[in-house]
Amino acid sequence: MRSLDSKIAARSLARVYLLFTILWAIVPATAQTQSAPTLSLLEQEKLEQDFTDPLTTLPQLLVRDSYSPANYGPCAALACPRNAQTNEVIIRPLIPRIPPNAFLPFTQLVRPTFALVTVPNSRGGTRTEFGDLPLFDLAELPWPDRKSTRLLVGIGPTFVFPTATSKSAGQGAWQAGPALGAICTCIPGLLIGFIAQNPISFAYSSPHRPSQNTFQFQPVIAPSMARMVPASC
Repeated sequence: MRSLDSKIAARSLARVYLLFTILWAIVPATAQTQSAPTLSLLEQEKLEQDFTDPLTTLPQLLVRDSYSPANYGPCAALACPRNAQTNEVIIRPLIPRIPPNAFLPFTQLVRPTFALVTVPNSRGGTRTEFGDLPLFDLAELPWPDRKSTRLLVGIGPTFVFPTATSKSAGQGAWQAGPALGAICTCIPGLLIGFIAQNPISFAYSSPHRPSQNTFQFQPVIAPSMARMVPASC
């Protein structure tokens, strides 16, 4: 009975946090526009790094479509998943929260991931469903000093909310865990960084759902072309 009460409390807390995070992130932050008609070389370099920096404070929107013309798996009596053509559309906004608009005295980076997946149907063919909702909330640490070390570190929680509209489109588990991000521009002409996440399941939408413990590592290596342009150009 205590275990059931703890799971209900955990689900309620996760739902409240998700609602609070989405509502708070939607509030628009004040933005400043640049009045100069042209950008200097340093400004071009900073803008280029912001687009490749996983800890950037520049609002971004990533849309990605992954199409699979064929799949591998055993064929059942009614359907064969190898004949299904699956697809996944990901919409991933990056919402920076800068003080005083941030909940904490640090710059926060909120990144939810909305997924629309096409999965095989047990009766043959495919169907399109909404997938789970992963979200992380990183706070940029003020140390070490980025100006002197060219190193930026962010730390915070990561969540996976079981919002899938079909059993086959999601994991059916409430998950939470740590997240860590770092970016280094200490090498001239090169940007190196990563984002690591480890969501762990603590409650489930069904007693038949297996436990989850996934470590995700996203490396980032990108050249900084602005530094390679000669000053005379």
